[in-house]
Amino acid sequence: MLTAVITEVYCHRALAHRAFRVSPRFASFLSGYFRVIVGTDPETWAAVHRLHHRYADTPLDPHSPLERPPLAVLLGSPFLFAKARKRVPAGSPRGRRDLVVRVLVAACFVVLVGFVQTLTMLAVHLTCYMGIMGLVNTVGHLYGRKPHPDVPGYDIAWLAVPLLGHGYHNSHHAHPAAARTGPLDSVWPLLRLLAATRLIALDGGRARTPAAECCPASAS
Repeated sequence: MLTAVITEVYCHRALAHRAFRVSPRFASFLSGYFRVIVGTDPETWAAVHRLHHRYADTPLDPHSPLERPPLAVLLGSPFLFAKARKRVPAGSPRGRRDLVVRVLVAACFVVLVGFVQTLTMLAVHLTCYMGIMGLVNTVGHLYGRKPHPDVPGYDIAWLAVPLLGHGYHNSHHAHPAAARTGPLDSVWPLLRLLAATRLIALDGGRARTPAAECCPASAS
């Protein structure tokens, strides 16, 4: 869940959509965590996500359940991401330090809880993390209400709690740079707390909607 929250707060809302500013030191911590635990750089994740917004539910969408079998989107997030990253500019390269830290983290878990338990933890982590991403990409584009008929996606309000705000997927596509996705956005209280401690600057939580802002030409 921590990895999913950092992905949502930093990679998605801050980097991909510029919904708020992150203090340099906090950004450095979040970037380092993401690179070590997920194994890729946040800039590449954000660029791939911009492709989704720019080409949503078209053949160029990296993970549209309308253009490929929904089960493939639900279960194939790593494969689809690896395929789409070839279409975006290269992010910051993965360095030797990231690999060393990953090995040290794994070694610490093996020493503390055992080898089999560590493998079990890894399996649970990957299943839950990829499951959240897969559910957002499938359910959010197949079922629910459509308060903004001219943009992709659907809203299922109650799913905003377990899916970190993405129950309002249609609303998010309509206002991608809004810091809050809707009334039941489970990430919003955390953003308010981070703003109160000056780790991020919400700028009043304005919803900035120009398509060019969320989908710059460099993402194509």
